[in-house]
Amino acid sequence: MQGCVLARHNLGCIESQKGNYGRAVRHFLISAKMGYRDSVDRIKSMLVGDGATKEQYAEALKGYQVAVEEMKSHDRSEAAAFIVAHSDGA
Repeated sequence: MQGCVLARHNLGCIESQKGNYGRAVRHFLISAKMGYRDSVDRIKSMLVGDGATKEQYAEALKGYQVAVEEMKSHDRSEAAAFIVAHSDGA
């Protein structure tokens, strides 16, 4: 829980399996705001079963988008392009 996005997501999964949807959504919101797309998708899927609200989904999506935008940088883009250009397809 101390900053590990995957741990937060996994806690959300565990709480969801136990039927603790409120707790699950809180964990998923935290990991979504840390840039973890799977948590956004889990909240979206919880909309169907009444485990999450549209507002919670919107909050998760916005938080995810902010996190992704904050992680963008020119250096990251250059590194990704270099890796693609120099990969051997293996």
